[in-house]
Amino acid sequence: MSLIESIITQLRVPDLPYPVSQKESPSPNRWHEQLAEAWSAQSDDTVVQHLHALEDTWTVRQVNAGYLADRIMNVFLRRSGLHPVLITRVARLRFWLALDLEARGPEAVSEDAVIRRWLDSLEGLKGWSRTGSRSDRWVLDHMAEMEAVVTEAFRGDGGVALQKCVDQWLQRLEQQTERTRKVRERLWETESGAAGQRAAENAVRAALGRTGRSRQLPRELIQFIEEDWRGLMRRIALEQGLDSDAWRHAYRLLEWLVWVGDPSLSDQDRNRLYQVGEQLVEKLSGVVESVTGRKPASGRFEAVDRLLVARLREQPLPLASPDWAAYDPRWLDPPSSQDQAEAAHWVDQWYVQRHQDREIRQYFFGLLPDTGEVLWTNEQGVKLLLQPFPEVRDLLKAGQIQHLPPSYRFGQVLKDTLRSLHRVLESQQKQREQAVTKAREQAEALKKQQEEAEAERLREQQRLEEEAAAERAQAEALVQSEQDEARRAEHEAREREILELVDQLEAGSWVELARNGEKQKLKLALRIRASGKLVFVDRLGLNRREMNRLDMAKLIMAGEARVLSGGAEFEETLSRVVGRMRVGR
Repeated sequence: MSLIESIITQLRVPDLPYPVSQKESPSPNRWHEQLAEAWSAQSDDTVVQHLHALEDTWTVRQVNAGYLADRIMNVFLRRSGLHPVLITRVARLRFWLALDLEARGPEAVSEDAVIRRWLDSLEGLKGWSRTGSRSDRWVLDHMAEMEAVVTEAFRGDGGVALQKCVDQWLQRLEQQTERTRKVRERLWETESGAAGQRAAENAVRAALGRTGRSRQLPRELIQFIEEDWRGLMRRIALEQGLDSDAWRHAYRLLEWLVWVGDPSLSDQDRNRLYQVGEQLVEKLSGVVESVTGRKPASGRFEAVDRLLVARLREQPLPLASPDWAAYDPRWLDPPSSQDQAEAAHWVDQWYVQRHQDREIRQYFFGLLPDTGEVLWTNEQGVKLLLQPFPEVRDLLKAGQIQHLPPSYRFGQVLKDTLRSLHRVLESQQKQREQAVTKAREQAEALKKQQEEAEAERLREQQRLEEEAAAERAQAEALVQSEQDEARRAEHEAREREILELVDQLEAGSWVELARNGEKQKLKLALRIRASGKLVFVDRLGLNRREMNRLDMAKLIMAGEARVLSGGAEFEETLSRVVGRMRVGR
């Protein structure tokens, strides 16, 4: 079973409208109808909120499919970095996703699934802003088209229109991405070139402004600086940079020209004026030659020569204030390597500025190395503005510009969400196993307790039965003992009676003895009363046999001897006594 299928069928989340019992059977069409109605109404509620609001019975699979769709879409939209307008419209796809998850399980969000492909593509819209221009209208038009084709999918067209719409969108988005890349490349080339020229011009303007601030200069000198020396300094700044020796020399000569031309400065040190005058034109020619690679044309510095002659002769010259006051001194300092290193961490990232209820997104495309300016573009690669990096840094620190965190594709969010829910499911399964084990242990303990109680009851019953049996046996033994004692007493009494009868036998009495199955008739020949011995002989008076009176009585009681003659009265008495003894046995 796949992870998604396990979550849909086995997960249990508190406070969700699960069925009370398995016997409840919801209408199969009710689920589809409710999701379709929520989509048609473009509801901003979650699937679970809709399920709670309806007094219907939902299956576990339906409830968990709705919960999973809500969970995935909420996390995705929170981490997608999309504009709030897009988030609102994309969030409503949760109803279609819930329906598809319930019907197809993991296939609804597989890598080839149409909704997943579309949601993954939204990563390319991170920089989209609602400005009202035609450049952002194509995205809103596509969103409207998506709403229409999803409605058709709810009506049961098999998702054909949805598939076609997404395929066209992906193709167009790919073309737009390539077009944006090319626009940005051309923009960077253009802005880089313009930045160098702008940096050079602003550096010269700053040099002129700083040097000629609050100065009164001869008009001819102002004209020379504007028409000649300014252009040379711009060329040096553009070709060699502000860190070059040529720039430092040209800037120093500009300061000399201003010092010489302003009487309030040069009149205070006439000796130095002579020294500067001797070297100035030569120095100017040297810088021009080092930059252009050829000597300057003759007569190029005639205006400077006339200025020097007039100043050395202390001739008055018409003075004027140069129009160099408006300048930015930061242009005299090249962008610091520290700024460039810091900006390198911010390049190729999206930022957002909020103006009241509007949210404008801008792309930090790069830092122009010549000017230290940030080139901002929109999602289509069109230039928005140039902004000095220190100013951007201050705005970021003040929170007026906010960095948009990295966006997450839907596939990554899906993986992370499933991993999180898998841990919850494993925990629940473990808890269920523990509950089953505990219930089994409790049942076994109860069974063992019952068995022990039953065994104890049986042991007690057996003990009582044994005691009762012992009492009965004891009573029976007592009765038996009494009976045995009575029989023994009776037997002894009868033995005495038989013995008395034997003692009454007289000589001449005949008896019959049974021995080894043979009967023998003998006659009492002699009786010795002193010893109780009886002597028997056969009819011929031979085969004498002797026995004690007690032995004779025992043979009679055992039925091995009987008296054949001894008188009728004797026979009757003997039979009665022997009969009683046998009955007693």
